[in-house]
Amino acid sequence: MEPIKSEITIDDFSKIDLRVAKVLECEKIEGADKLLKLKVDLGGEQRQVVSGIAKHFKPEELIGKNVILVANLKPVKLRGVDSYGMILAASTSDKEKLVLATVDGDIEVGAQVK
Repeated sequence: MEPIKSEITIDDFSKIDLRVAKVLECEKIEGADKLLKLKVDLGGEQRQVVSGIAKHFKPEELIGKNVILVANLKPVKLRGVDSYGMILAASTSDKEKLVLATVDGDIEVGAQVK
């Protein structure tokens, strides 16, 4: 197991806005082995997100999935593509297996994860 990071307070955690997002579109980013460009629906808006999960998922496997998105992450540009959030996933310590963080059951997109 990888070491657990240093403790944070509940106030630190409350700054993170986690939301349920539905993947509407997904495609590989040309020239990037690991990156996928996703269009996600947050209920009130749609966003573009770049995620380094291409070695573990084909774009068509992700369409329609409800994932957990860090919605208030500062935007970044990866390989020239803007990303407005982060998709959460769990991986084995050797990075050989990756599983998306999803929700169990039927819940509306945009729902806050607490």
